[in-house]
Amino acid sequence: MRYLKHTAITIIFMVIWTGFVSLGRAYGFLLQSIESSGNVTAFIEAIEKKVKKENVGNIAIALVNKGHIEEEFYYSKGDPVDKKTLFQIASVSKWITAWGIFKLVEQNKLSIDEPVSSYLKRWKLPESEFDNEKVTIRNLLSHTAGLTDGLGYNGFEPNQSIQSIEESLLQAADAESYVSGVTEVGIEPNTQFRYSGGGYTILQLIIEEISGVTFQEYMTKHIFEPLKMQNSTFELTTESSMAQSFKSDGTLDKNYRYTALAAASLYTCIEDLTLFLEANGTSNSVLSISTQNVMNQEIIQINKYLMHGLGPFIYGSNQQGDYIIGHDGNNRSAINTSVRVNNRTNEGIIILESGNHNLATRIGDDWVFWKTGIFNFTILNSNRKNIWTWLFIGNIIVVAISIFSFSKRKQ
Repeated sequence: MRYLKHTAITIIFMVIWTGFVSLGRAYGFLLQSIESSGNVTAFIEAIEKKVKKENVGNIAIALVNKGHIEEEFYYSKGDPVDKKTLFQIASVSKWITAWGIFKLVEQNKLSIDEPVSSYLKRWKLPESEFDNEKVTIRNLLSHTAGLTDGLGYNGFEPNQSIQSIEESLLQAADAESYVSGVTEVGIEPNTQFRYSGGGYTILQLIIEEISGVTFQEYMTKHIFEPLKMQNSTFELTTESSMAQSFKSDGTLDKNYRYTALAAASLYTCIEDLTLFLEANGTSNSVLSISTQNVMNQEIIQINKYLMHGLGPFIYGSNQQGDYIIGHDGNNRSAINTSVRVNNRTNEGIIILESGNHNLATRIGDDWVFWKTGIFNFTILNSNRKNIWTWLFIGNIIVVAISIFSFSKRKQ
């Protein structure tokens, strides 16, 4: 009887410890950061070890603070890269495109709550079983328009002719085989998040329709030049300062061209993106703080850890007032980019790389957790071994104490 009672008490303590570890995982107090001192140099050194272990191409990383680069790291298995080297930043392009849209809003040339049909002449949304008039610019910016194109764009090889915007919206020739590639309303607008590259291609067309100039010309005049982003372009005319593109096996690949400039095709560098992050959350020559606040509000919950605003993703907030916004990007071959900024402190991170499909994203998540304690699936996954160690060692200690205590009583 004494043995059964002792066993029951042991099991209770094991359950309590398991519950404690589960709470530590859920609330983050048992999760370990990639670097624990809080020193920016030490963080870069920890990231450097990860990069040299996992990257087979090139990478440019900068920790920035109020428009200044605090620490930077560059690595390449091909031609060297630095803060002026242009990388294609894939879907991070969407965040900068959203600034172009809101510049038109501030100029009173469009309203984000008007149906997109009010601004389109060269192309119209195909008829559907849903009311296309419910599709607004706000919906396109937040991926809540009900569009079911599934894009992602693969781009066109250098010797291929690219489609016009209208042709791409009708049927994107550079779509993956498993998506429709047709930009149309397939679910009720404003009911759920459905990522849509086609939505941002519509925004590209709207900018051209309203401004009367090409998308490239508009973004250069109204975004890049005022922010002094002198090296940034959606249409690359020379590849002399362009980073090589690597596949995930470490071999070189081509640099692809895109119809969907707004969604996928911005070429920029660490130096220019540092200026862009400086502009976020501060009054600048492009957008007011009040307009930025509209962009950066949480519009829709994507999952437990991720929200979307009107352009940027929102990676979480904490009780100290930290509020992380940004965007990630993926293109072929193995381009991955991640840009995050804390709107409270104006500190951020920029990671531009090719040769690994998700390394930049994981480093972005590492920085957010290291800096603010805000975590997501990536941090939980990287801490699996640590959590199991806590659970195992704790329960071993409980059992050992139980055995010792029981043997003492028998004596």
